[in-house]
Amino acid sequence: MGDSRTTRSRIVVDTSRQGRPPARRNYQPPRRSELWLAISLIVAAALATFLALFLTSRPYDPTNTSLSPQQTVPVGPSITPSPKPSASITPTPVTATSPSLPSGAVSPAEVVDDATIQSQIEKMLTSDPALENLDVSTLVESGKVTIVGSVRSADLKQRIAREIRAIKGVTSVDNQLVVAEATPE
Repeated sequence: MGDSRTTRSRIVVDTSRQGRPPARRNYQPPRRSELWLAISLIVAAALATFLALFLTSRPYDPTNTSLSPQQTVPVGPSITPSPKPSASITPTPVTATSPSLPSGAVSPAEVVDDATIQSQIEKMLTSDPALENLDVSTLVESGKVTIVGSVRSADLKQRIAREIRAIKGVTSVDNQLVVAEATPE
């Protein structure tokens, strides 16, 4: 056999960088000033949101507003009676005139104030067993009685108005009672 030599070539592969990503030359970690700016923006947005929610959740107080209201709500009679007597004096019908008083004048003993009328109405409603558990409220203003609430029948509505008209000092009755029919169970 002859002298034949074979040449062998070697290929060398460098594997020292194979598991790592290639290095970035322009990468820099975020600076502290950018971090503080981002935190400040987040805190400012949170405070603005909190302030907006706080301002919109406050109850509306018309006495503190500077703009005139768009719509006016008519003031109706109040349901609760006034505990003080009315300042106005309502003349009551006089059956006999006193010689010392001018014609048409009412003596102070015959004038009935609103508080007295209100207490007589309440006494009348609580003393009658058929009327004491009803949802009825009254307002007396210058001898005029306004009745509000609900009753079970038209007869009760008329009865209450009739009994209030019979009280001394009542000049008129505004019966706003609602007849609520009983629902079958």
